[in-house]
Parts: sequence; C-alpha cells; structure tokens
Amino acid sequence: MKYQNQNYKGIVEILQNSSCEEIESFVSSRFHQNLAFFKTDYPNLFESLQQPAKEYQLYIGKEGVNILNFAQNSFLFPIIKGKSTMLEVHQNCAYNPPINERWNRIYGTRAEMMSEEFPYSSILVNGILEFAADNGGVSAYHLPNDFLPSLNLFGLGGGIFLQILAENYSKFQNFFIFEESFDLFRIACFFVDFALLFSKTEHRAGYIFLESMMKRDYINHFFLTRKISTSIVRFELMMYQTPMNQSARGIVFETHSQTLRGWGTYEDEMRGILNKLNFPLNPILIEPKRINAPICVIANGPSLDFLLPFIKENQKNMILFSCGTALKPLLNAGITPDFQIEIERHDYLDEVLREAPLGEIPLLCATVLDKKAKNLAKEIYLFERDGSSAADLNAPKFKVRFSAPLIGNAGAALASYLGSDVILCGLDCGYKKGAKKHAQNSYYGEEEAEIPTDAYPVAGNFSNDIYSDALYSLSRTALEEAFRALKPFHILNLNDGAKIAGAQGVHYQDFELKNIDKAQEIRNLKSLFKNPKNENFYTKDTQKYFFEIPAFQNKIYDSFKVKVESKKELFIVLDQIFEIISKEGQKNPFIGILFSGTLSHFLYAIALASLHLPHDSMQNLWQKAQTLYVEAMEAMVNHLREVLLSKVEH
Repeated sequence: MKYQNQNYKGIVEILQNSSCEEIESFVSSRFHQNLAFFKTDYPNLFESLQQPAKEYQLYIGKEGVNILNFAQNSFLFPIIKGKSTMLEVHQNCAYNPPINERWNRIYGTRAEMMSEEFPYSSILVNGILEFAADNGGVSAYHLPNDFLPSLNLFGLGGGIFLQILAENYSKFQNFFIFEESFDLFRIACFFVDFALLFSKTEHRAGYIFLESMMKRDYINHFFLTRKISTSIVRFELMMYQTPMNQSARGIVFETHSQTLRGWGTYEDEMRGILNKLNFPLNPILIEPKRINAPICVIANGPSLDFLLPFIKENQKNMILFSCGTALKPLLNAGITPDFQIEIERHDYLDEVLREAPLGEIPLLCATVLDKKAKNLAKEIYLFERDGSSAADLNAPKFKVRFSAPLIGNAGAALASYLGSDVILCGLDCGYKKGAKKHAQNSYYGEEEAEIPTDAYPVAGNFSNDIYSDALYSLSRTALEEAFRALKPFHILNLNDGAKIAGAQGVHYQDFELKNIDKAQEIRNLKSLFKNPKNENFYTKDTQKYFFEIPAFQNKIYDSFKVKVESKKELFIVLDQIFEIISKEGQKNPFIGILFSGTLSHFLYAIALASLHLPHDSMQNLWQKAQTLYVEAMEAMVNHLREVLLSKVEH
C-alpha cells in the first residue's frame, strides 16, 4: 500500500487527507510493524497486543479517527459539528512542548555559585557557570528545535501526538510512558512507530508501564541512571486526568524528588575522612548479632510528645536508642537513654550534645563524627556508616546499611541489626496537619505548625492528614528497605505519622512487653564492639588507592575528550560520564563516593550552563569543561594524597 514505505509526509497528512480505507490500511500496516518490533524486543507486549479488546477500540469513520469506549458506547474525544476532535487535540499537544501550556515543565535548581567552603568543587561549578555568563549566557533556557529532554507521559490517548513528535524531533534524551489501559496502548500501536521512537533515544532509553501502578524500583532506576539529564529538565504531559494517572504522576514526582537530594561533595566526604582518621577506631562494631531484647528507636518527631509516658513506663523492658536531638526531650521527661546515636560530620554537634547534655550516656556513633563530639563521650562505640567514602576507606568487613538520610534511619538500622524487635517512637517520617515538626522542649525550640509548600499527602499510620517531602520520603523508603532486608522479629510503629511498609501500626496501649535482663543484654550488645586491629577488620592498604585513582581519573578524562558540538551530544556524554562514576561507586566505593558528588554537581552545572546559552554550538563550553576537570581533579587528588599519607593508617 502507499503508506507502507517510509516516504509518506507524516501522520497528520495521512489522517487529514486520506479515505477511511486508506487510513485503515495505514494503521493496520503500522500495527503489524509494531508487532514485529515488540516480538523481538518486548515479547510480553507482543503476546498481549494480540488479545481482543475489552473496553476501548479504534474508530475510523466519516467523522475522522476516534477512540470508542464500547462498554459505555461513547467516544473518548468529543464530536463537534460532525467532526472528531481527536486529531486536533493531538496536534495541539505536539506543538512545541518547551512553550506549550499543555506540558508541565519541571526544571532543576537555578544557576548558583558555590561558596568558599567548597574550594575544590567551586573550581568546577563556578568555573563553568562563569564561563557561560561571560560568553553570551542569558537568563532564559534554550533548547535546540530538534531536541527534547526527558519526556514523562501519563496516558497516550491514541498516541498521535507522540508520533508527530517522533517525526519532527531528531532526538529525545529519554522517555517513559504510563498508560492505565492496555486497550488504549494497543490503539497507540496503530499510530506510533515505536521502533522509530526508541531509535530517537540514546541506548533505547524508554520505559513503558501498562495497566497497573508504576513500580517504584523501575522509576527509581530510570532517574538514577539518567541523573544529570532528568535533573536539569523533564517535560510531563497528562493526556487525561484520572485517579490512576494522578497517582502515577505522584509516584514519579516523589521518586524524582529523592534523586535530587544528597549529592554531597568532595569537601563533605573529606571532612568525614579527616574525622575518622583523627580519632582512635576502638571499639568498633565488628559483626552484628541479635541480643534478646527489643530496641526502642526514639527520634524527635512530634509523636514523641505523647509517647514519652510509654517510654518511661517500659524502659526497663527495652533498650533505648536516642537519635540525635531526641535526647533533650527524653532528659526533660526524666528518661535516660541507654545509647545516644549520632552519624553527622558537622563541626557544631558537640554544642548540641553539651546542651542536652550527653553526660554519662554512651555514644554510639559513626566514625565520621567530628572529633569534638566524640571527645564528649565518657563511653564510645563506633560503627562504619555505609554510603560515605570514609566508611569504605581500607575496605572494612562490615558497614551499617540503610543509615541515611536522617539520624532516625541510623537508629532504626542499628536496631534492626542488633535487636530482637524494633519499636519506633517519634520517627514520624512526615508532617501532621496542625502539629509542629519536632517534639516539644527539643534543641529546635519553638516552631510554627505548618506544612511546607513542597509537601504532598501520603498514607498515614493512623491519620489521613499526613504529608511528606523528598527528605521524609527518602527516610521512609530507607526504613522500608532496612526492615525488608534485616528482618527483625517484630517492628512496631507507634507514631501518628507516615505509614511505613513492614512496620505494624499499633497503639502503645494495645500491647505489653515481656520482662528482660536489660543489664545483661546491654553487656551483650557492647561486646560486639572490638578492636579492629585484633579482628583484621580493615582489609585494604591505603597505598592501593593511589594506583586506582589515576585509572578512574583517566577514564573520565577520555570521555571529556569526546567530540561534542551540540546540546544533544552534550546531554548524551554527560549521562555517559555519570554512568562511569556510578559504576566506579559499585566497584570501588571509596573512590566512587569520594568524587561522585562534586563531579555530579559539575556535570549538572555543564548542562545548566548549556541551557543558558542561546545557541547550539557547544564546542567552547565543552573545551572549558575539559580544562576545569583536569585542574580540579589534580587539586583534589593532591589534597587526598597529602591527607592520607600524613595520617597513621588504622
């Protein structure tokens, strides 16, 4: 048939100027092309596409093309004056997404210089932003006319608009599609050339989710593996508002928000390394074993206020882990915790602990803690906190996982490793309408009871008025992963905060704790912390890093030498460099984590700088990026060498 070859002028002309018979011939041909594509690449889709429709089917008639809901005997798109509006709606959706009001454009942070606290990271970030500003940079964003970044599509409604985009743009950085009805996706296969669509992305960077809710793991993978390009800008289109589409969009928003947090910097990581090297590493948690006692993890959320009586009454039958700023409210209530948990590198933590005060309470803390805070403790127990380069220095045999982003996560992770059961108090992981962010009488003083503007509703443990943001969402996700992986016998969530999967929501009046020999179980817990030298706990010589770092350094430098002329090519290479950094983090966490934050900020700044240039010529920007990379990496590596060689190895 005339439309089976690749010389037709486009989907719009076909649908506007062809007879019903010609359109039927075209869509049949397109559908079979897609079947052949999916049979090879996505066999599950191939099988499902051949099943009979249950609710929706394509309509081709004198009114034009439309989608018939035969269960309700109605069209998806209105018929006005005897003409279907489906094609018109899709044309409107396909028109210039960067300025089209139908599209929601989510941009990352604006250009921002780094302060003098980041002498190495600022070489990169400030250097590239200043170069763009000095070479014609403008405040507005500019994308080339034939390139679109990350596309997030909630409902295709037949997909004609997507085919128009595929025909008119030479490149999509990546995309994902959520379609709640398989029938509707099948109809899109009559119009969209999916082989063409996937070929327009880099490494077939497209995800398709059908019928059921999106899987968070897949969405998380989508954003994490394309962290730079998706962080800069993504374009959303919701073809139609339905509860499932809106819920899917909420999952995407939450997951994407998580990837935008906690990038860190070289300077942050080095602070942790110096803190570790400046304090003896004895005793340290060598190998986790369960004691025969529940551990109550106490954080500083507002639920702590009504849980203090429970904690006080039952403290003899559970070990109390006070997390961060929960210490002061506990002491004010006459409760002395058994351990104070701390994980942060901040140099002002000693002031917080003095104010509480820490007193005789044993300090159970990460090795990255500032020396001044460690020195306050009369009794100290250390652990390596996974996710920091300091923890991976010299490759310890054990690290506490799931200990970020909040101190409550570290307490819950330790309790999940060491306790028979875990009881969560004050670990709200969210905001409750009408409640303050923290418990009363805490370090934070008086606070307003307000929900942040960027918060969104989430399922509550007991209530329906709980809200979360990116940080609380990350914290809740980490808790759920910890409980799933470490499997304490029972996990009780006593808080009027967010629902936490894997933790049983229960009111403290509804259960009783059995009697334990608390003093003996505390001794058992402390016995797990030993001298790392006697246990051969650290397994790698520091000197080896000085052979491994140049290989990593050169691998990235080779990517910076790749020819880049346009923004399309720039975005591709930036994601490729980030992939190299990510793989290094998996293979050699010390090196990967140490440099990943600063280099990620640099890649982001390069992409951001490119968008502020009102042209598509990227050679000069890319050459400047290469020069800055060489300068900053040399400075960081020399600084690292100086630090590591000046310290006594542990």
